[in-house]
Amino acid sequence: MSKSQFDPLKQLKRDDVKFEKDVVLIYYKWSKTNQNCNRVAWIPICSVADDRFNVKMHLQRLFSVVKASDEAPLFSFSKKDFHSRYSLVRLLDLCVFEIGLSLPDFSWHSFRRGAAVFAFELGLADSAVQLLGDWSSSAFKHYLEFAFLRKVSVARKISKSFDDQVKMLE
Repeated sequence: MSKSQFDPLKQLKRDDVKFEKDVVLIYYKWSKTNQNCNRVAWIPICSVADDRFNVKMHLQRLFSVVKASDEAPLFSFSKKDFHSRYSLVRLLDLCVFEIGLSLPDFSWHSFRRGAAVFAFELGLADSAVQLLGDWSSSAFKHYLEFAFLRKVSVARKISKSFDDQVKMLE
């Protein structure tokens, strides 16, 4: 992708990233649910102990290795070149293929869906999952139908409540 195709309203710039103590904040103006850029949102990503998954550490390393202006695309890998959505999708496809998974089963949306299910599995309320994913509607709940462990947890709570009620009647 050329610099002329870069749209700083829709794509992240280096200046959209702020580093705090144990968190990196990603500022975005445009998304599928905010196409008019009428709301501003920050995505907080906390550091994790495992360096392989520490987004803050990797972004700091990228910024120190590849010198670029604050207005440059976030994923610049030289002063002129950067990863586009297309090149990142191709990279994801390559990784999925290399580990032997089925390409049609994975997309960038898999991360969004997986994050929703994971947050719900952790016990977050629907409203927290909706806030985390920046959903303007309740459409995210369709993903949660497949959260089997959550269903088992609810079934256990129901049977425990039933047992407790029976004990009270005895």
